[in-house]
Amino acid sequence: MIGEKSMTEDNKNTTKEEQNTNKYLIGPGLGIIIMGMSYLVWWLMPFAFDAFNQDMRWAHNWVYAIVILNIGAAWYYKSAVSRIIIVFQAFMLPVTASGSFNTLILTYVSAFIAILWVFIGITEKIKGKKFLIEKLKPKTWNWINLHTMVFTWVLLAHISLVFLIGRLPLEHQLLGFGTYAGYLVNLPPESLEFATWAFDITLLAWAAIVLYEQVKMGYNYKNKPWPKLSFWWVFVCMGSSLIALLIQELTIGF
Repeated sequence: MIGEKSMTEDNKNTTKEEQNTNKYLIGPGLGIIIMGMSYLVWWLMPFAFDAFNQDMRWAHNWVYAIVILNIGAAWYYKSAVSRIIIVFQAFMLPVTASGSFNTLILTYVSAFIAILWVFIGITEKIKGKKFLIEKLKPKTWNWINLHTMVFTWVLLAHISLVFLIGRLPLEHQLLGFGTYAGYLVNLPPESLEFATWAFDITLLAWAAIVLYEQVKMGYNYKNKPWPKLSFWWVFVCMGSSLIALLIQELTIGF
């Protein structure tokens, strides 16, 4: 498994090293926090609510924003229970991207899980210890914390995978039956949305980068500085989406 070679490190020092962790470490977590926050602010703007009032299917962007932001925050908070919760929340991404469920309801579910995640974190801080840390062996504790984070990276990539592989091949055919046929009941047509194309392609590249970095870093017991490429690539995702949105506005319009 990922980082197995690092298991020879003295696990007894893990707690002490966690206390010395640089909480402002630049890495994928910070990048995803910036992406999620930007995404959320964008879709809370008045023009976003106008789009939602015209077509409630655009609510899927709120799900994406909430979950992405929470995933970024989870990277900074090493807790087995809270990261397990984040994996369940990240499952909202492929479900939402597939259009298999009402995205407004999924928004409420994602927000509830985010609140639960915050509650767990606050409770652990107040108690001064993390849930399960005394019941699990250090090896198991570290395995859960690392691999739950990896699962979230993979689930985050499913935003792109479901769009490019699952929805695009069907969209033209579905539109022949109407704008609310099949998955279009819960998601608007996006095959002509340049920003969606740009975001999903660059997000896939980000996922490949962050998974490579995670393999390279392993368990990172010594808290070595994280590679910066996954952090900077987040701005490529956001910048390319904005440029694509501008090009769309100047060509075919929204």
